[in-house]
Order: sequence, then structure tokens, then C-alpha cells
Amino acid sequence: MPYSWLGVIMLSSLAYLAVLAKRYQTGKYVLKPGTMGLIIAMAVAGLDGGDRADWLILIGLCCSLIGDICLMLPKERFLEGLGAFFLAHLCYVAAFSTVGGDTPMPRGLLAALVCVGVGYMLVLRAGVVREGGNRLMVAVGCYIAVITWMLVMAVQTRSPLLIAGAGAFYWSDAVLAWNRFVRPFPWAELVLMALYFLAQALLALAVWGGLQMT
Repeated sequence: MPYSWLGVIMLSSLAYLAVLAKRYQTGKYVLKPGTMGLIIAMAVAGLDGGDRADWLILIGLCCSLIGDICLMLPKERFLEGLGAFFLAHLCYVAAFSTVGGDTPMPRGLLAALVCVGVGYMLVLRAGVVREGGNRLMVAVGCYIAVITWMLVMAVQTRSPLLIAGAGAFYWSDAVLAWNRFVRPFPWAELVLMALYFLAQALLALAVWGGLQMT
């Protein structure tokens, strides 16, 4: 287990949350991509050659870093960031598709996840259209579809590590969307970033054991 990596990532994550709470902009610009850089480095250290799924996870992490940078620029590039995370989730979907057995997901659970995704899109619709019109609504709808697909594929693997990582990512984005498009609430960014770093660290950690073995 990469305990030293996890310890450093945890310290960096906590430092980011601290500067976030204190609204230190310079610290945010350093620690947000810096923490993702450490998570990517942990994944690289665990590759050991790696199979296709491991590399797809690594590419997904790198796409996520690009998305982070787009969202934290002085002039935010929301659509570009959304696109980068969309590609990250496609990488995760492709990675998860190679893991686990052929046992199909229970139809009830699949239907529930799809209904949650559709319902959340309807809840967000007014705020999304108000901010960016139908173009943004299409982009957000596609993103909700792909992150729901990612969660479905993670559950399909039966891997607790991958399910926890995908679930934390899903909830992080749900908090972000609610805070941005429905109603801002105190500490939203702290909650979503804590979940986000946890999600990416868990996915990177899966590379260490080889995804086929998690």
C-alpha cells in the first residue's frame, strides 16, 4: 500500500481546504492542481507496466487536472472544464468495462441510478438555462449522462474501491451543480472538493493493486 503517497496527498488536500476556507486565492492556485498532481504521481508510481485499464485511469486523472485548471482560471472556462471532465469519465468508463465478471447489474438499481440522473437534470434545468441557455443545458445533460454511466460501470465491477471512488465523484459534482445552478450554500466548495480529492485518490489507489485484482 502506498501509505507515504496517501499521507502526502491527505496533507495537501487539507492544506487546500484550509486556504479555501480562508479565501487565499494564491494558495488555491497552487494547491488545487498540486494535489491532483500528487494523485497523478501516485498512480504513475503504481503502474508497474500496467494494463489497459490502469493507463485509462491515468489518462482520466490527467483530463481531470486539465478540467481543474479550466475551472480555476481568472476567466473561468466552464464549458472547456466540463468537456475535460467528460473525457475523464469516458476514460473511467472504458477502464471499468474491463474489470469484474459478466454478472449484470440488478435492473432495479440501474433504473434507480438513471432516474436520479434524469431527475437531477430536471431540477438543474432552470438555473442552467438561465446561465448559459440551451447550449449549456445540452452540455450539462451530456455530462450528467456520462457521470451516471461511469457510476453504473463502477458498480458493475463489484470493486468497493472503484465504487467508493465513483460515488464520491458523483456526489462531488452533485454538490457543485446544486451550488452553482440551484441555490448556493455555505461550505459547498469545501464539501465538494473534499469529496473530489477523495474520489480521485481512490481511483488512483486502484491502479496500485491492478484493477483486475481490486
